[in-house]
Amino acid sequence: MIKKTLLVLILLLSGCSKSVEPVEPASNSVFYEIFVGSFYDTDGDGMGDLKGVEMKLDYIQNELGAQGIWLMPIHPSPSYHKYDVLDYKAIDPKYGTMEDFDSLVNEMNDRGMTLILDLVLNHSSVEHPWFKASRDRDNCSDYCDYYTFSEVPVPGYHVLNNSLYYESEFTDTMPDLNLDSEGVRNEIKDITKFWVDKGVGGFRLDATTHFYANNTEKNIDFLKWFSDYAYSLNPDLEIVGEAWTASSIVSSMFASNISFFNFGLAQNSGSLVKSINREKGYDLAVMMAKYQASLREINPKAIDSIFFSNHDQGRSASYFANQLEKQKLAASIYLLLPGNAYIYYGEEIGMIGSGKDENKRLPMLWGESKGMTFGPSGSDYDGEMAMDLKSEEKDKNSLLNHYKKVTRVRNQYLEISRGEASALDLNDPALFAQKMGDIIVVHNFSNEKKSIEGSYEIVDKTLGGTKESDTIVLEGYSSVIIKEN
Repeated sequence: MIKKTLLVLILLLSGCSKSVEPVEPASNSVFYEIFVGSFYDTDGDGMGDLKGVEMKLDYIQNELGAQGIWLMPIHPSPSYHKYDVLDYKAIDPKYGTMEDFDSLVNEMNDRGMTLILDLVLNHSSVEHPWFKASRDRDNCSDYCDYYTFSEVPVPGYHVLNNSLYYESEFTDTMPDLNLDSEGVRNEIKDITKFWVDKGVGGFRLDATTHFYANNTEKNIDFLKWFSDYAYSLNPDLEIVGEAWTASSIVSSMFASNISFFNFGLAQNSGSLVKSINREKGYDLAVMMAKYQASLREINPKAIDSIFFSNHDQGRSASYFANQLEKQKLAASIYLLLPGNAYIYYGEEIGMIGSGKDENKRLPMLWGESKGMTFGPSGSDYDGEMAMDLKSEEKDKNSLLNHYKKVTRVRNQYLEISRGEASALDLNDPALFAQKMGDIIVVHNFSNEKKSIEGSYEIVDKTLGGTKESDTIVLEGYSSVIIKEN
């Protein structure tokens, strides 16, 4: 113990960027979303792989402060994105082997980290053996009802032959599964158990509003069925759904006992960006407190899932192009909200990319040739990429080092991630203030210095804040953690 303390002291005095020991959170609430193919390549073929994810666990956990990982689909697939699955109980050979996966999940579990897998239940690949068997209507045997067919044209269906159409809402390569089929539900239970038995800590469910063509009641019923079964295998699973729709519909779906991503807050068109640009901190605090209270009315155990951007949106650095202080403020806001927070790989170093999906999933920029991937073959982004992880690490004022500070603060106070927030009026519309337990998180949405009057003391000034007499002073676009005296 003496040697460990001495080593930390030496590192602190030397100014090393890795000198601060990571905070072990009381609850894993920061997750890192990874598109494996673009993350880190260990065998020199230009394709990111599972070994690369394992190799970067120290960075993800100990430096960035994320205690969980969400892997986009890793199953065999004919596409680069892998949302058209060929085999739900296998690893795509381009990403590695099942042994590589076992090594990753075992290492993560040993570290106390949580691994979430993308589970695509709305559709499969058109080349999946189930669909091949099902489309032979004269000899489909047990697979006849795995998909839905029609003898006449129907919106959302594609042509199989002159007299038969199949439901396939997204593309003709991804036929929709019939989730009312007992056989399909048994397959889903088998798939879920397979991965839980391997040590997976949760699932991200793709396209949940499309399970039953935007029929919210039926979607909730199915998700409740799924969550009941999944929680019977492990009651501590993290299950989060994609429901890219109105917040009123999303909130109602929390009755299914899983979490959902907060799309209303995220994206360039979301309330986070709008509120920062309009300097409406208090309004956002009120809105978020009301939204999360509405979730608890539907499900007292509801946990919001917060993100700023993901694989379907343009990169978040472009939301505040060349405005580093606003980028940092946005990170502070969303990462210090109650619930689980998700960081999209590369977001923390300000990576950019927009337009077609391939351009939103470009190679992680490590700042060295080792581990670099080629990225999706269909990408055509030709903009300048001036940022990389090595450069960001060296700059104490970088976006990356700000993300590290924010996650450290979040991990230090359980009230932030698991508290019930209430908005606090500090008599200034630019000040966002939410009280969670004894902790009050304050953000200044303006570039002007602000004063917080009242009987408060600073709990943590990692992100800003100074005490001047009976007043707490907050610089522009900064944050502070306070409490009432």
